[in-house]
Amino acid sequence: MLMFCEKIDKQIWRCIGEGPRHPITGKRRQVTRRGKTKKEAEDKVKQGIATLNNQSAFDPDIRFAEFSDRWMKLYRLKGNKETTVKYREYCLSVLKRYLGKDKLTNITTVRYQDIINELFENGSAYFTLRGIHNAAKMMFNYAKEIGLIEINPVDGAFVPKKKMTLEQVNGEDVGQLFLESDELKEFLREADRYPNIAYRAIIYTIAFTGMRPGEALALKHEDVDLINKTIRINKTNFAKSERKKDFELTPPKTLGSVRIIDIDDIVVAKIQELINFRALHKWNDNGYVFGEKDGYPTTVKMLNRAVKRIASRTNIDKPFRTYILRHTHISLLAEAEVDLNYIMNRVGHKNSETTTQIYLHVTGGMRENASQKMHAKFTALLDD
Repeated sequence: MLMFCEKIDKQIWRCIGEGPRHPITGKRRQVTRRGKTKKEAEDKVKQGIATLNNQSAFDPDIRFAEFSDRWMKLYRLKGNKETTVKYREYCLSVLKRYLGKDKLTNITTVRYQDIINELFENGSAYFTLRGIHNAAKMMFNYAKEIGLIEINPVDGAFVPKKKMTLEQVNGEDVGQLFLESDELKEFLREADRYPNIAYRAIIYTIAFTGMRPGEALALKHEDVDLINKTIRINKTNFAKSERKKDFELTPPKTLGSVRIIDIDDIVVAKIQELINFRALHKWNDNGYVFGEKDGYPTTVKMLNRAVKRIASRTNIDKPFRTYILRHTHISLLAEAEVDLNYIMNRVGHKNSETTTQIYLHVTGGMRENASQKMHAKFTALLDD
């Protein structure tokens, strides 16, 4: 192998070798590496050339659908969570509907932007589009790294946003994300009438801990200390299908989601009630805190349906799913003037736009508290 090497200072060698030509353009590609010795620099060049040779194995005429499938296999091998892998697969499947048969090398920024714009105009949510955009960027970056394309078409594109409405400025949309205190009372009154005791216990636990539904369903007996009133959260329930028992316990959403939280006597009582009921009626026990008669917890989807059924019996006009209970917990802590950083840690967020929005949104209770404090302060000032 022909290679040019030179010593560029007392301790550094630089070597340049001839790599394979670009598979698409045919342009010459040189590999330059540095090392503390000549041999180290030479070895690095050889390794770089070998990598380029292996990468050139992709067919220049490969279509988007095939390349995205092959990239997903590599992405899965990186040890990413199954939930994340499924999400990336979904995002790329949306693009496959438009680009599946296109040659990867023929996809331009204009073509890609037109697709994103069409999805936006057809009502796709901003965060959905952002997920698609991020997945596409990672995949095309890989294509660029291996020399299949020269320019990532996603780099010059953007995700469109809707103009902010007056309601959003006033925070009315944020108010739909959680329940006010009186609404929570009304909802829990109906929840207490729900026939499934395991569902009742889960609902109370999420509302008064802020746990994610999947985190609650993954809880095992050893994670809950009813004497010291703590819960250890270190896993989540990942549903592989809609079938109840078809799930896998996986690490939580992020490292910041691993945490130990204090629980209120209300939660302790609900969990203890479920434990006593399970023992009395001789339910199977497979180690899950919220296991039902067969010993297994329900699914997030089934829990969502139950929450909607309970909500339908109230006068609350808000979109209901289980996450509204998690958001309600955030609002309750904000109303109690708990520090935002503490709330983030408690609910397992390193940073979250939703949590921050809820925290900053002035609830009725916060306004009332603030008014009372201001009146007391102003009155004391005048009395002096």
